[in-house]
Formats: sequence, structure tokens, C-alpha cells
Amino acid sequence: MVHGGLVGMQERGVVKSGVSADAVVARIEMILGWTPDQNLIDYHLSLGFKDRAALGAYMMSTHEFRSKMGLNRRQPIFLGDRVMAFTHRGETIYLVPNDLDLTPHILEHGMHEPGVERLIIRSLKAGDVAVDVGCNVGYHTMAIARTVGPTGKVYAFEANPAIIPLLKSSLEINGFTTFRSVGLVDLHWSAISDKPGKIVLEAAPGHSGSGHVVNDTPTSDMGREYSVRSEVAAVKLDDVLAHVPYIDFLHMDIEGAEPLAIMGGIELIKRSPNLIIVSEWSVNMMNTLTNVDGFIALMVENGFRFWRHDGGGGVIAETPQSLTSLPHCDLFISRSDPAFN
Repeated sequence: MVHGGLVGMQERGVVKSGVSADAVVARIEMILGWTPDQNLIDYHLSLGFKDRAALGAYMMSTHEFRSKMGLNRRQPIFLGDRVMAFTHRGETIYLVPNDLDLTPHILEHGMHEPGVERLIIRSLKAGDVAVDVGCNVGYHTMAIARTVGPTGKVYAFEANPAIIPLLKSSLEINGFTTFRSVGLVDLHWSAISDKPGKIVLEAAPGHSGSGHVVNDTPTSDMGREYSVRSEVAAVKLDDVLAHVPYIDFLHMDIEGAEPLAIMGGIELIKRSPNLIIVSEWSVNMMNTLTNVDGFIALMVENGFRFWRHDGGGGVIAETPQSLTSLPHCDLFISRSDPAFN
């Protein structure tokens, strides 16, 4: 349907409708959720519906209604080792078939962590240089790439060897990388830590985003549910991105290893005065790998302040002292006040 710019029924000399103007208004308000102006009422009367049932059927056949109901979304396709699905933004994304966390949400709604997605997008602008650590299959990575656009750059890191083929395929088919995993997004198949070398990554079957670093700390082993183990390469951001003058944005979701990533990238962070960080925050998981109080002190020493994501697109200020008592959440970390709150 077209809004506005329409002439009335009498001017058109068209057939009389079998429904009233009130019926048109009621059907549009009920089915589409907004109130039409007089020109649009006249336009629908000019279509000559024989009764209200015909008018209602027409409304439900429109692209607008089908979009509201999700009926215009392309259907996912099972490809054996993966499911090809589609995000609400229109990207193709390859999913782990037996995943119980991300896959069901994208299959049903085309979305994953919509509040975090809004926070990420609001924290970015075209042309930004961004880093995404812990990409999973690339849902947020592609949101970052789409937002920074062709004048921006994204450096992406994923450690889980079972996930990397799907992530690589998602980025390539949408044109964010080439076959060799470079482009608007440069994809690195490695973990990010405070020192280079090898790490052990353990994951829980059915939870593709659960990859967790195991080190010499006894509590770092999350238990028998985390039964899949892989030895993977670990790198420091300071080493891999030594050629990058600065970054504008850092997103992290690495199951408690976020402090290690910061410590391994502290020189890059120091030379990035306008850096915004959006990070998963789980004190229990971080405590298995490092001293959380020491990590908070390091961030404060480098001029950062903290806001807790409110679950929508906004943030709530937190003090350094309050951070260790927060439940599992996401943080907005910046040297400056958020521009959108």
C-alpha cells in the first residue's frame, strides 16, 4: 500500500465500495496497527470491496502485514553439517544444527541478543575500526561490519575450531571477506589472550558459544558438562594488531577470558583514546582465570568508566566498586559518557 498522494473516490469516478469508511479505518488499525488519513481511506473505498471479509483478506495479503508477521522471511535450509538461515538484517548465516543457544533464536526470529545488537550499533559509526573477539558464527560480527561500512575495518577472532568453518562461510557469502578471510573483515582463527602460545578450550555439547579457557587454576575446568576439548593457538592483540594505529570499538564475548584479552592488548588500548568496549561480564567465569579486582584497577588506571547494559539499547552507570557484585550481564566501557543515553 502507498501512503499519501492519492486522490479521492469521487475524483476517480470509480465503483462504489461495499464497505464503509469506518470499516476501512477499523481494519487498518486492527491489522496493520496505524490510522489511515482520508486520502488512503478513499483509495481503499475505490477498490470496490464487496464486503468487510474481502477488505480484511486484502489487508492480510499486503507486504506490510506479511512483514509484520514474519511471513516474508526466507526459510532456513538444513545442509547436513549446518543450517543456512537468515538474519533480520537480511544476511545469510550458517548455524550449528544442534546448538541450543543461538540457533533457535535466529531460526525463529532472525535475531540473537537484540538488546546487545542495539547497543553495539549505537556505539559505532561509519568508518570506525573495530575488533570482535569471540565471533561465534558471526551474528554480531556482521552487524559490526554493516555499521562501520566500506570505509571502516573489522578484525575478527574466533578460537573454536568447530565454529570457524561456519563463521568463515557466513562472512564470505555476505561479501564481508574474500575466500582467504580478508576484506572489510579480516578473520583470525585464534584465541586472544595475555600471552601467545597454546591454550585448551573446553565446550559443552549443544552450546556452541560455551568455549572456555582451561588453565592451571583448578576452578577453570567447568566440569563434566564441558566435555569437548581442543588445543588452539592463542595470540595477543598487541602482536597481531601492532600495525593498527588505533581502534574505535572492541566487542568481547569469550566466557571469562575478557580480562586476558585486555591485558594482551593494553598497548593498543592505550593508543586508542576514543575506544568504546562492549563486553560480556561474568565475575564467576572471570574469577576462574584472573584476579577481577586487578583487572578493574587496570581499566580505571587507563581512564575507563563503566555502564551496565539495561537490556534494551541503553546503559546504567556503575562504579568500579559495584562491578564485582553484578550478575551476568554486558558492560559498556568508555573513557567518555555514552553519546546515546
